[in-house]
Amino acid sequence: MLSLALALALAFAPPDGPPTPEPAILTPAAREFLEANLGALAGTSSGQAPAVQTAVFENGRSTFSGAYGAVTPDTRFPIASITKMFTAVAIMQLVEQHRVDLNAPVATYLPSAPKSHAVTVRQLLQHTSGVWDYLPSALAGGLDKKPVTPQGILAYVLPHRLIQTPGIRYAYSNTGYVILGLIVEHVTGMSLAAYEQRAIFTPAGLTETTIGPPPPGALVAAGHMTGSGAVAGIQNYSWLYANGDIFSTASDLARFDAALMNGTLVSPATFALMQSESVETDEHFRQGLGLMMTDAGGLHFVGYHGGVAGFESENELVPSGGVAMTVLASSFNFNTARVDDILLAAIFPTFVSPDAVANDGRKEDPAITGRFKDALNGIIAGTPDLDQYDTSAHDALTPAVIAQVSAQLKPLGAVARVDYVSHNNAGYRYRVTFSSGSVLIWLFTLGTHGKIAGLVVDPQQ
Repeated sequence: MLSLALALALAFAPPDGPPTPEPAILTPAAREFLEANLGALAGTSSGQAPAVQTAVFENGRSTFSGAYGAVTPDTRFPIASITKMFTAVAIMQLVEQHRVDLNAPVATYLPSAPKSHAVTVRQLLQHTSGVWDYLPSALAGGLDKKPVTPQGILAYVLPHRLIQTPGIRYAYSNTGYVILGLIVEHVTGMSLAAYEQRAIFTPAGLTETTIGPPPPGALVAAGHMTGSGAVAGIQNYSWLYANGDIFSTASDLARFDAALMNGTLVSPATFALMQSESVETDEHFRQGLGLMMTDAGGLHFVGYHGGVAGFESENELVPSGGVAMTVLASSFNFNTARVDDILLAAIFPTFVSPDAVANDGRKEDPAITGRFKDALNGIIAGTPDLDQYDTSAHDALTPAVIAQVSAQLKPLGAVARVDYVSHNNAGYRYRVTFSSGSVLIWLFTLGTHGKIAGLVVDPQQ
């Protein structure tokens, strides 16, 4: 299927050429503003999440943390694709030690990996490898209900061809980070969990972070597909190895960010390289070496967004101000951009006015929902209107790809119902119920000139 990454959820348009705002001191009035507006997002009404946890670190120290709804500051959440930042840091530590070469083919370290002679380590980090993304297909087929090994994931990928020539353009691939995790294991002789505990969790001071579900007795948030809906089904997190299997708290995640910015985990030069070695995407961000980046209003944002069944997460860094902002929520249709706006309004009030913060979320656009329905039905029927797609998506939709995707979707039956979930700068999320009873969350992205840039089963649902 077409590849689509979740972008940084920034709910504002970037003005041209403003000066870089300075972080504001969080006065008692600012804290009262945060408590009132963040507290309003926790609950079971439309647009809310039963549990919302957030934290702010500035220059290495905690300046704000909040837990709202059915949650405590120590409750742990799956952080989904933010896990990729940890995997990337592990790789870059080995690069610093001259044990991994970014330009080396994967076969240097993991010859058994799919297309290992054609793809480099750098391309895996940047999502330009062209390696087929296994996760949408695995989720659609319900494979995530049973455990798997990382080698089992790669065996599932092995029969699939590259979706593009490596290094040509951005194409999101969870598979790439499975391979990167195994490279860490091969080079260090340790499990990824053991290595990250020693080289990342401990130096950064993370005491409530684990790879995979936390140990018995730890507080873990219950995920919901909607704020008022039933508890989400539990995935087997072994399917998210190295790309989405970490559990943490908002404060621990912010500590990781602080350690990344202050040189504890990698050198400042390496952190700068992770940002500068970037490629453009069809979305509203650039992809670096394990980091997503965007610039707006004089601020340079670095981070990652995550979503997994029952949860949404957001991790944003503003390195120029030494600021880290984290959001963890227990509803899959929760719009984390609303929390970002509230935090930014308190920390950078010249960037986002506190008066501009609204708590009613982003409304559905019926016209865009209609376009999504038409596009999805066209893909299912095997007759998409290719004039509606931007250049990259148009080129990716070869007759062979169209036939393959149509064959995968037809067994689900006809589209019985489409429910709008949420949207941010990453795109529009819809819950689609098929006549077979299957339910899938889809991401729909509009790119240049309003053309369709992405139509894909959410890889982290």
